Amino acid sequence: MIKLSRWAYLGSMLLLLISQHPVQAEQTEMSSIKLAAENNWAPFADHDGQGLSHTLINEAFAREGINVDSIVVSYARGVVMAQQGAVDGVFNLHKEQANQDKFIFGNEPLFSASAYFYQNNSHPLNVNSKWDIPKNSIVGIIRGYDYGDELKSLTQLKFIEVDNHHQLINLLLLNRIDTAIMYEKVANQYLTTMGVTHVINKSVHNHTGDLYLAFSQSRPHSKLFAEKLDQGIRALKSDGRYQQIMSSLAIEKQQYTTY
Repeated sequence: MIKLSRWAYLGSMLLLLISQHPVQAEQTEMSSIKLAAENNWAPFADHDGQGLSHTLINEAFAREGINVDSIVVSYARGVVMAQQGAVDGVFNLHKEQANQDKFIFGNEPLFSASAYFYQNNSHPLNVNSKWDIPKNSIVGIIRGYDYGDELKSLTQLKFIEVDNHHQLINLLLLNRIDTAIMYEKVANQYLTTMGVTHVINKSVHNHTGDLYLAFSQSRPHSKLFAEKLDQGIRALKSDGRYQQIMSSLAIEKQQYTTY
């Protein structure tokens, strides 16, 4: 039997520890993820850092042993933070032609959402589709939001951007704009809390799309995080927890401050 000297033994142990260190470091880095969560998209993500998206993302990553640290910011700021690598990812992006090359997306969407043109009932659009909306109509949208690949083709319309849904709805109430694009469940939430469901209603369909947690191309573990999220969402779906979250949170009535 070959006996190692004391120094040879210590040297071999040191090499073993060094060889294990990168693996341990990677495991530590993968134990938590830093995300930007938008602050104006209730019931999916609100200014208190709560909502359907938070629940789905937190529980999906928890299934994979990953803790989520969410920073609540505006949607536009969150997108920039993810692009610059200040966070690992950003909530609730549609995978579109405009952003597919800017982010890393997993295979499992969080959910699907539909957006419509909304009108003040005192000045209805009276059209059959978005393509029929009259030339030079003023359309309100929220700065930085995704509204589908076809939006850029609606060249007959004039778009103005605002920062949040309260501003958008107030512009409709005052007839400062002809119509506004809002996602249906989100619009329902804000119209209800503002008490104006009898004044403003949806008109024609804009688009329906899948929403994702989009990962930064500038962060080292984005592809692995995307795979972990996919696995977590599939696990939630397999045992029925995903369906439970969607059904319970979709109908839950929460109170939001109007301003």
